[in-house]
Amino acid sequence: MQDKNELNDIFRRFTPTPLVADLNVMGRSLRFETNSPVVLEYASRAFARYKSLPSSPNEFRWRLISDPSSGLRPPWPRRFGFSDEGIRFINFDQRAFLAVDLSTRDAVGFLSEELANDEMGFYSPYLSDLFDMTAAALGLTEITAGCVVLNDQALLVFGGPRSGKTTSAYLAGRLGMELHADQVTCLEFVAGTLRAWGQFWPPAFRTETLQFLPELLAITRPVCCCDFTLLCLQDSPVRPAKARSVAPSACVFLERSAAESPQLALLSEAELTPLLAQSLPFKEDSAFDFQRAEILSALAKLPAYRLAYPADPQIAAALFPELLRDLQTTESKL
Repeated sequence: MQDKNELNDIFRRFTPTPLVADLNVMGRSLRFETNSPVVLEYASRAFARYKSLPSSPNEFRWRLISDPSSGLRPPWPRRFGFSDEGIRFINFDQRAFLAVDLSTRDAVGFLSEELANDEMGFYSPYLSDLFDMTAAALGLTEITAGCVVLNDQALLVFGGPRSGKTTSAYLAGRLGMELHADQVTCLEFVAGTLRAWGQFWPPAFRTETLQFLPELLAITRPVCCCDFTLLCLQDSPVRPAKARSVAPSACVFLERSAAESPQLALLSEAELTPLLAQSLPFKEDSAFDFQRAEILSALAKLPAYRLAYPADPQIAAALFPELLRDLQTTESKL
């Protein structure tokens, strides 16, 4: 016989979440609760690359509920969101959602069993959207930039849609660099020093990338979103096995198909500042204005370049290690 509360709980607000874990991401600890073994397994796997934090207090609670009655299944539907001071909400076709209350540091989400079982889609867009909504409250500032690393020095790679940002970052990994992020980099100050963390979700390629990298078909897994498909690279030697923060050393802004041969131009701080402001992924609460301004100010002091190049992202990738080696050479002479 069903419990009276169960019968009255048509919105499943009181669904028990007996599966609990303390998860670590980017030096922060999260309390994670769910009713689904699959959701717990995937969330634990997403954050397995981050170092454990012994006896660290949880900074946020994420509560995700798998709903067997939703009927929503891949492809992932178009999502809509809104926010107000301290409140964020994302809706997936009115049958799945994410909601965050920054004042109580609580987040709750519902998704169907079918969507929960889609591992790549669960990582992004679902879990990555949840992280986006809580990152600022965790003291992290997100920018829409890739991050590739050589000898612990990070190059932040900026560019609009179809700029070759993901593909060039991956190709740089094949040239000996580490791929930390292809879409989003998180920044913070540690003891007054700017540090960068790469995204936890897998790099994702557009299907047209196969014309340059046909081998991706064998090493990626698809995720279908609305009317397009992305190819997700979950495991690759170009991604470090253990996530760590790195020191940003330079920025490069990609302009694809803008020149017949690669053209690299140094940007002044006056040119760089508005470009960095445009890299913030969304409007934030005013409470985080100072946090963001400090990060942008520090980034604006880094060496930055505009790279116009032909269509092949391999051409851009070949220049990335050279940029960082040149910086190391210059610093060693000072």
